[in-house]
Amino acid sequence: MPMLKNVLGLDIGAHSLKAVEFQQTLRSFEAVQLRSLLRTDPDLSLEQLLREFVQLHGFDTDCVVVALPGDRLSTHQLSFPFHERRKLAQAVPFAVEEELPFDLDNVVTEWMLIGGDRENAEVLAIVAPRREISDLLSQLDGAGCAPHTLEAEGLVLGNLCSVFDLPGCRLLVDLGHHKTTFCLVVNERSVASRTVAVGAGQLTAALAADRGLSLPDAERAKCEEGVLSADFEPVGPQSAKVLDRLVREVVRTVGGIESRLGGAPLDGLTLFGGGALLMGIDAFLSERTGIPAARLPLPRAGTSDSLVAGGPPLLYAPAIALALRGTAKANTAVNFRVDEFAVRVDVARALRPFRLTGWIAAAAVLLGALSFSTRALLDVRQANATEADTARLWSDAFPSRPVPKNVATALREEVRISQERADFLGVYRGNLSALDLLVEISARVPKELEVGLEEITIDRHAVRMKVSAKSFQAADQLGTEFQKFSPFVRTKIGAIETDSRTGGKRFSVTISLKPEGTRG
Repeated sequence: MPMLKNVLGLDIGAHSLKAVEFQQTLRSFEAVQLRSLLRTDPDLSLEQLLREFVQLHGFDTDCVVVALPGDRLSTHQLSFPFHERRKLAQAVPFAVEEELPFDLDNVVTEWMLIGGDRENAEVLAIVAPRREISDLLSQLDGAGCAPHTLEAEGLVLGNLCSVFDLPGCRLLVDLGHHKTTFCLVVNERSVASRTVAVGAGQLTAALAADRGLSLPDAERAKCEEGVLSADFEPVGPQSAKVLDRLVREVVRTVGGIESRLGGAPLDGLTLFGGGALLMGIDAFLSERTGIPAARLPLPRAGTSDSLVAGGPPLLYAPAIALALRGTAKANTAVNFRVDEFAVRVDVARALRPFRLTGWIAAAAVLLGALSFSTRALLDVRQANATEADTARLWSDAFPSRPVPKNVATALREEVRISQERADFLGVYRGNLSALDLLVEISARVPKELEVGLEEITIDRHAVRMKVSAKSFQAADQLGTEFQKFSPFVRTKIGAIETDSRTGGKRFSVTISLKPEGTRG
């Protein structure tokens, strides 16, 4: 199946970098590689780290998708009495400006439809500081992986619904190292998001305080033993504080999004990210919040098998969501690369993969031009030969007349004139004119028969006459005499009638003409 492009979803976390590369085809996609890199050196800039990460794994960076951190964004739900996207694009910034404590020029506003009907629209506006966008793009560009799409962290998680079974109303929970990001999906569409500053990193620090361990040892103990006892209770008071805060943030998030559920119940929490790997965390959240919680399931049957083979989807879920944003299966459409941040297309780079195709196309065009020129030359030569042949025909037919400019038209006109003359003179079968036939008929009638020709009709096939005579014998004698002339192949005498007034006889004679040597 032909490849269309490669898409790189880049999840830039404070604790690690994660990347998922997809190969988009006409019908689906294939996972090329899933990679991660810990950020262990605090002195190494993001730009340097990204450059080494990309070079180490040879990522294709033609189509990179990155998200702005959720804690740098603000969202606003707006209602409008119209649904046209053109009007919404003009109205959203003005509506947002009324809710902002600073100038609109300092932010970039994106938006997405989250509800409404033909007459109304429910819109979620997402606002990001221009400086944050500029700084992030500068670092990514310096690392050689300038993003084609700059999404909103949190909302972009809705793309997971295209390959994982996440039906109904569901709160996606990305348990990161320094923060937790929530995304509400309703019928597989993102409608709200929120990011809070609590994550697995705080649990590591809490576990270190509870057990008197160093941070590296606490991190190892957290991953190997967890932070919950066998009956899903925190192992220490500091761990309990962090987990209780996480529970409060989940409950607060659910309370804040109830209006967007439209009265429908929340079907559950879906956990992923590094914190979701903690033993018993799903059961703990289910018990404390009263909402069913479960880890992210395996992808649907029929999706790329390499998506699972490349690494645990639970850990790479945010990067998978970003990579999906660049494929045909994307559910979200937020992109902060607008205005002065819009993508500048490098035409030479974009056309590089099609260089061979271009040469083939140019060769095809050249061959087509040569074929057309050759065919045109042959047609001209054939036309000149035909014109010379028709000129010779004219000279043979009319030696005393000059050759006209359009010989074919002149020949057709001469044929038409000759045909009219033939029709006028009456050239019939046997190459006899009407006059020849009349002379022959007159000569063939014996004088002693005393017959009269009352009516005679001549066409190309026969001669028809009405004859008057004094006796029956005249009809037989006429038939015999006419039959002696070879062009008259058959003579037929019609019914003989008697004239009651004179006693004479009247009858018809039909003479068939010889078909050989016909003309016309």
